[in-house]
Amino acid sequence: MDPETANQPLITGNAAVNEPPNGGRSTRAYKVAGITLLACVLIAGQVMTAYFLLAQKGEIKSLEEQGNKLKSVMTNGRSAASPSQMRIPANSIAGLYDVSLDKDTSSEEKENPATDCQLKALGLKSTGLPGFRPVCDERGLYQAEQCFKSQCWCVSPNDGQVISGSMRTGRASCTSAVASGKHAALS
Repeated sequence: MDPETANQPLITGNAAVNEPPNGGRSTRAYKVAGITLLACVLIAGQVMTAYFLLAQKGEIKSLEEQGNKLKSVMTNGRSAASPSQMRIPANSIAGLYDVSLDKDTSSEEKENPATDCQLKALGLKSTGLPGFRPVCDERGLYQAEQCFKSQCWCVSPNDGQVISGSMRTGRASCTSAVASGKHAALS
C-alpha cells in the first residue's frame, strides 16, 4: 500500500502484515496528530487570552475611575483660582532702590505702593522696548535721563514720555530738555 493514498487506514489491524514501506511509521498519522495538536494549542491560547482580559476588566474599570477623579480635581482646581492683581508692598520696592521710607507715610502712599516707573523697572509692566528697565528716583518717578545699551535720552519724570530731540549716543543733557518738556515717542 502507498502511504499517501487517501483510502489507506491510519492504524491497521495487523501492523506486521500491513507495515508501511518507510520503516513502520505512518506519515499521514503524524500529519493528523500534528494538525490536531496545533489546533488544540491555538484554542488553548485563545481561551487563556479571553480569561486574562476578563480578569483585568476590574483593573481597567478602576483605572478609568481614577482618571475621571483626577480630571474633575484638575478642572475644579483651575476654576477655583481666579486671576488677581499683584500688590507690591512699598517696603520691598524701596529696598530695591536703597531708599528708606519714613514710618509716617500717608495712608494714600500705603494704598498705592508702586508707581508706573517702579512697575516697569520690576518688569511687571511692559516698557515697549524689550529688555529696557527704566530708572526711578526715590519718589518712584522717572529719572530725567534714561539709558539703554549705548543710547541715552531724556524723559518727563511724571509719565516717562521721551523728550523729542534728546536721543544721544552716550550721556544726554537732560536739564534743558526736561524744562522745555517737548515729548516724543520712543522708537
